[in-house]
Amino acid sequence: MLADVAQRTRTWDVTPASRTPLLGPMLRLGARAVPLSDVVGFIGSSERETDKKPSFATFAIFGIATAFFLIGVLDLGWRTRFLAAALLFGFIALSAFHDMAWQTTSGIYRVEILTRSGETLRYATIDPHEQDALLQALGRHVNVPSAANDDLVVAAA
Repeated sequence: MLADVAQRTRTWDVTPASRTPLLGPMLRLGARAVPLSDVVGFIGSSERETDKKPSFATFAIFGIATAFFLIGVLDLGWRTRFLAAALLFGFIALSAFHDMAWQTTSGIYRVEILTRSGETLRYATIDPHEQDALLQALGRHVNVPSAANDDLVVAAA
């Protein structure tokens, strides 16, 4: 049941030749459909990134503000009510440090499909399993010679 739902919600699909007898099996990427016989190659790639700069900037700014208010109250004789500002800024700095320390990476996974006409179809997803499934489906349906370079797979023309 769950596999059926996942299959229906995919933005790509390989239509068997029995549904399109004149064109053979078709690859559908979103609104585009291409006969698999026109696919001459495909390549998969991924990018992963972690952006800690905004959290670090927030941590630095509010850490400095906390230190400023603490020094003012403890050394310069400011009123103790300014400790509330130091406490607020300290919690914000602590929260930013927590975000910076526990931040996860985000990734995007791409498949570029080269067609006989020279057009490049691009598919991007955040799910590595979807990329693997598309690459496996292309590998099953496109005649590809064994290549020494696993990054780029080009079918015989």
